[in-house]
Amino acid sequence: MGHTEEAIYFAAICYDTGDSISRVLSLRDDLNANLDVFGIFIDTYNDDQNGFYFGITSRGVQMDAKILPNDFNDLLNLVWRSAVTITDDAWIAEIEIPFSALRFPKVEKQDWGINFARQISRFREESTWHPVNPDLENYVLESGNVVGLPKIEPPLRLALMPYLSAYLDHSKNSGFSRSYNGGMDIKYGLNEALTLDITLIPDFGQVVFDQEILNLSPFEVQFNENRQFFTEGTELFNKAGLFYSRRIGVQAPPSVTFAQVQPGDSLANLPQQPLLYNASKLSGRLKNGLGIGVFNAVTGEQQADAYNDNLGGKRKITVAPLTNFNVLVLDQNLKNNSSITFTNTNVWREGAFYDANVSGLNFKLNTKTNEYFVSGKGTVSAQLSDNNNIGHNWSLSAGDQRGAWVYSATYLEESHTYNPNDLGFNTNNNKRNVVLTGSYRNFKPKWDLMNRIVVSSTLTYSRLYNPNVFVGLYPTAGLTMVSKNFDAAGLRYNGSAVESFDYFEPRVQGAYFVRPTWHTVGTWISTNYQKPFAWDAGINYIFVGRANWWEWNYYSSARFRLSDKLFLIHGWDQSFQYNSQGYAVRFGTPVNLPQNTIIFGNRNRINTTQSVSIDYTLTNTMGITFRLRHYRSDIGYNSFYALNTANGRLSDIPFEGKDINGESAYNVSFNAFTIDMLYRWVFLPGSEVNIVWKNSIFTRDNNVWERYWNNLFNTLENGPTNSISFKVIYWLDAQRLRSKLKK
Repeated sequence: MGHTEEAIYFAAICYDTGDSISRVLSLRDDLNANLDVFGIFIDTYNDDQNGFYFGITSRGVQMDAKILPNDFNDLLNLVWRSAVTITDDAWIAEIEIPFSALRFPKVEKQDWGINFARQISRFREESTWHPVNPDLENYVLESGNVVGLPKIEPPLRLALMPYLSAYLDHSKNSGFSRSYNGGMDIKYGLNEALTLDITLIPDFGQVVFDQEILNLSPFEVQFNENRQFFTEGTELFNKAGLFYSRRIGVQAPPSVTFAQVQPGDSLANLPQQPLLYNASKLSGRLKNGLGIGVFNAVTGEQQADAYNDNLGGKRKITVAPLTNFNVLVLDQNLKNNSSITFTNTNVWREGAFYDANVSGLNFKLNTKTNEYFVSGKGTVSAQLSDNNNIGHNWSLSAGDQRGAWVYSATYLEESHTYNPNDLGFNTNNNKRNVVLTGSYRNFKPKWDLMNRIVVSSTLTYSRLYNPNVFVGLYPTAGLTMVSKNFDAAGLRYNGSAVESFDYFEPRVQGAYFVRPTWHTVGTWISTNYQKPFAWDAGINYIFVGRANWWEWNYYSSARFRLSDKLFLIHGWDQSFQYNSQGYAVRFGTPVNLPQNTIIFGNRNRINTTQSVSIDYTLTNTMGITFRLRHYRSDIGYNSFYALNTANGRLSDIPFEGKDINGESAYNVSFNAFTIDMLYRWVFLPGSEVNIVWKNSIFTRDNNVWERYWNNLFNTLENGPTNSISFKVIYWLDAQRLRSKLKK
């Protein structure tokens, strides 16, 4: 290890038999069991809570991540240089990490926490320079130290990332269209700790498709964030769980999107998503351990057409007003890997739309050995309009988090008016939960065949906040076993110990549905991923304590390592519900609908998901990925009921659920077929060319019991929407340019 004024350098000789060294090529940041890896963990503030990880495989593929107290965020791509050489008895790694890629305090001499790790794939072995205990696996807490690094000055941190992109789209109905885009991302270090990131005229057209489903629940579906600007360096903003970045430019809350919709409206020309003008984030950590994060974004107004004969025919309505989103985070590190965090989110909307503000305080306190902890949070939400809607959330947890036996107790309370969803995500509010957890973990079992055994259990007692009534009692249990050959298997159970009272399924304030007891038992296996063929599979059966209601599901994922460059995964997942009972979701307009009746149905549902994933890695800087997913959900109703609001039970009614054409207004077959194919070439560190093909088909009809393959072929005949795009990004580093000019 050594350093200059601009970078720190590492060299490692990983001794091994030349023929045994892994030759597998992988995608960047894909830390899988088939790779030989040398890794570096650097805690530049020596606070045992925040650090950087840099890894290199024996084939020269880079991986990096931000290290958090109990997690890694690998959704960032730092710019650094590396090289690998394979000899007869070793592979040698050379790594150059510019100081501009790190954050560290401005002091005369640096004291850093540091650790080194090596993964040997054929043994499934991981070794570290400083021991890391498996009961906590905190790589920065359990690290060594490098003391007194001299003459390291925080460098100029300014990088410009201009891009150009072009799109050619085609659909069956619209024909061909093309577009061109250009913009820039900027990274600027205001000082040694704080970094300003700005995206100007962003282009996220190459982001992979969401895994859409047919949602019959009363709750919104949460999707993953795939836009790099919103995944890189946002761990501070997400610490309190109040920031859901997809609210910005993708997934507006329904209460806003349909605020101007009137009864009898039919909508047309709905925009795909709000228009994002720009976004910026300022983040970093001062030498006293205070982390600061400020995020801001602006989305533009978008309109749709509303048709309503009672309101004069066609009119324009705003479905997305001009909106400013802001997040402020102050996160103070404390002793013993402890912290306290203040988070505020604010949403301002132009015009008659309401504004929103959420403030939360989170803390976690650990004992000196990090064995025992106390954590908690308190949050206040406010939707600001003529009738302000104020709500609260608070929780308190305590327990033991280290050793063979771990346990905890948690109390959570959320008022019925608590709503952080304007810039956060909360499935449902109005609850009081007591949760007890306990686990036994044996990392060195005496059984000769076993490598690890974990037994876990949870008991949740749930009530409503308003009114304060009983909801349910839910136990879970699980057993996980890992063999010496790194094959894993397990058993699991979850269920409802007594009848539960669902106050959300009826979609009417004050009404509830009495759910029967249910018990899910299942088993699963996962074979060693280091083998050329590996297999994940599982099956579950759900026993439901009512009439002929029963459910089961299974999944299979076959993993084929066809060569050092080619990797394929085929997934198949099916779930079956028979005679299940639930709120009858309408997909048409039924006739003879009983007035003021909450309609439930007896229904059969089959969900099928098939996926194909192919990674063809050409070199350590060039590869092709292919992702295909077909999701199908068929729902057919057998009969209908009326919900008795007095006791939550169901009564038969003479209702067939037909529309004016005699077709079912409730039966539905939904298909989502998507393809994402990417060619990526990193031609210089931080600079890349991406060529993407995207194909999508979304259909909905009432052919609910058509055979799977017939259904798939009929779906494909509907005509896909295709998009081919080209994007080039270039990294301009001011520090490197200045160094070249000096020479």
